[in-house]
Amino acid sequence: MSSTPGEFRRALSKAFGDAVTEDATGLLVADGEVSLHFALTSETPQCVGALQLCALRTEITVRHGDHEAASELLARIDRATQRGGG
Repeated sequence: MSSTPGEFRRALSKAFGDAVTEDATGLLVADGEVSLHFALTSETPQCVGALQLCALRTEITVRHGDHEAASELLARIDRATQRGGG
């Protein structure tokens, strides 16, 4: 993902509000009967010419909920955190 941990957290908070919490291990998004944990690790930025892109490793764990509900929430999170491009 081309993002910083702070940018990712802000995007989640903007889309999901109080459903997003943070602790020392990462971010937790809880919605209804499902919660997903995001462990975020900044990696070496990628350079393309003069452009420098942040690199963020995101490990996602289902903390609560069934597979279908977790997949639906993850799809909503994916749509909410996508950026426009050219």
